Order: sequence, then C-alpha cells, then structure tokens
Amino acid sequence: MHESNQGEIKILDPQNSLSQVDTIIFDFDGTLFKGETFSLPIFQECLTILIDEFHYNLDFPSEAKILAQFGRHSNDIYRTLLQNAKPDIIESFAECIENAEVKTLENGGGELYEGVPEVLTELRKRNYKLALCTNARKDYLEAVTKRFQLTNYFSVMYAAGQHNWKSKDWMISQIIKNLRTENFAVVGDRHHDIDAAKVNRGLSIGCAYGYGFGEVKKADLVINDFRELLKLFP
Repeated sequence: MHESNQGEIKILDPQNSLSQVDTIIFDFDGTLFKGETFSLPIFQECLTILIDEFHYNLDFPSEAKILAQFGRHSNDIYRTLLQNAKPDIIESFAECIENAEVKTLENGGGELYEGVPEVLTELRKRNYKLALCTNARKDYLEAVTKRFQLTNYFSVMYAAGQHNWKSKDWMISQIIKNLRTENFAVVGDRHHDIDAAKVNRGLSIGCAYGYGFGEVKKADLVINDFRELLKLFP
C-alpha cells in the first residue's frame, strides 16, 4: 500500500462495496467546513479575553493544539484547552465562543471546503441519501447550515448537543435506522467518525485535509479533496 499524493485516492479494504452504498453520512468541521478560518481565531480571541480580563492563569495553547480539538464534543474541548478550569471559567469561555460564532456568521464569516455545495448537489442528483452528523452544539449546526444554505441537502441532521452529547456511534445508529439503510458510508476527518462507521458496519472514508492527521489511516478509504467523492460515487 502506498501513501497518497494530492488528488489520489488510497483504497484499503472496504467492508462494504462502494457500489452498494445508498446513503452518505457527513461529519461537519474538518469535512465540509474549514474550522481554521472560523473557529481558530474565535478560540484564540476568547482565550486572550480570559487571560487579560479574567486574569486566568493559562499556558496559551498553540494553533496545532487548538486545531487538534476540533471535532470533539464542545465541553470536552473547553475542559482540555482550559486545563480543567472551574465550571464558572468554562461557562464564561463557552459563552464567549458561542456569541462570537453567531456574530461572525451574521457578518458573513466562515468558509466551506472547495466544491462542497457542488458535490452535495451532484450526489443528490445521483440519488444518494445524505445525512449530517456532528459532535457540535445544535445551535452552532443550525447557524452554519443556514449561513451556507446547506439544510436542504440533508435528509437528517444530528448534533450531539441536542442528544445529551451522545457518541457518534449512537447518532449514526439512529441515522441509519431513520433512513432505513444498511448500505452507508461515513465521511469524516477524525477517529470517532471512522470508528462509528465500523461499529455500525458501514464504510469509512477519511478526509486527510481535515484535523485528524494520522487518524484517517484507519479508514477504509482516504481522500485528499472533498471533490474526490464524485469519483467514488458515480
């Protein structure tokens, strides 16, 4: 097996044949949405506010450490970056993040990966059922999908924040039950996307351009560009 170059698709040993897939379940941050141009500066701004205005003693995390948190449950991200701070500090940080995200989206901020609307449109034309599954808050998912007019692409959208922060395994089990399918693929950039696909006996497609870095090596297939999905699902 060789390492993929830009634009190539690395095929491992898919559990399900691509030709049998009728449903594609997408992660959000690091898969459809560029967190480094949206969430990263917001996190850095709110961390600075905590240190300067709340006089919170914190070793400022590097960009790499912040990006490595993307895709996890929001509460887990906050606890990790704030080094298990007291609940009131975490609450203040969360409020800062949420307010800044809403304001940024209202001002037209944020960016999808190149080709996302076009690929989703084409996959729908090819009669694939599409679903969205994220570890994010419900209000965050609703705001971003509204900002980019993505809602109509998906038959089902699940956010961990609306389901008591349950796991990706559980959310995907509910999605495939809801859509009445056993032939599905999960597209995502983190290990929990890949693991959730395997637990539910689906095909896993890792996004090497996201934030999971080496985690995607566990996937059945790996893509370097979102538009490569049209090669996989003709």
